Amino acid sequence: MAECTSLQFVSPFAFEAMQKVDVVRLASLSDPELRLLLPCLVRMALCAPADQSQSWAQDKKLILRLLSGVEAVNSIVALLSVDFHALEQDASKEQQLRHKLGGGSGESILVSQLQHGLTLEFEHSDSPRRLRLVLSELLAIMNKVSESSGEFFFKSSELFESPVYLEEAADVLCILQAGTESGVQRSKHT
Repeated sequence: MAECTSLQFVSPFAFEAMQKVDVVRLASLSDPELRLLLPCLVRMALCAPADQSQSWAQDKKLILRLLSGVEAVNSIVALLSVDFHALEQDASKEQQLRHKLGGGSGESILVSQLQHGLTLEFEHSDSPRRLRLVLSELLAIMNKVSESSGEFFFKSSELFESPVYLEEAADVLCILQAGTESGVQRSKHT
């Protein structure tokens, strides 16, 4: 699959195939269309399903076959193995720290001092560190928005603006959202 494809949005055909878990239609997607759906497909294939039917077991096999040989799948699988509960706790502490210190400080609970620039650090990091880097950058942007009082502002982000890392950063965002959402749902049931 191309490193940075020109396709940046999920097509209506691909969206409907995902929504209906239509594995035949998913298998017919082009590589760029499929690349946009990888985080979701990997989670579907590897996380414990609510549906225990034989039909889902067959669909899951087809999804796994579809994912086999796709290089980016390995990095997404590694993202899924992170302790999201600990990550959420650190993110909460980070938000409190940013609020207390006014958001502009270089202090971070999620990310210790960067040895290199953010993008270079992202490139050389393992999956847990990548999640922390993206989450820290996202919290910095969210803090800037909350401080803006509705006024227009510009917050540059070398990580989110770099086309080289766009797909990987998007994968991390998708897994972060899904992982933290799962944690919220688990805490509601306990």
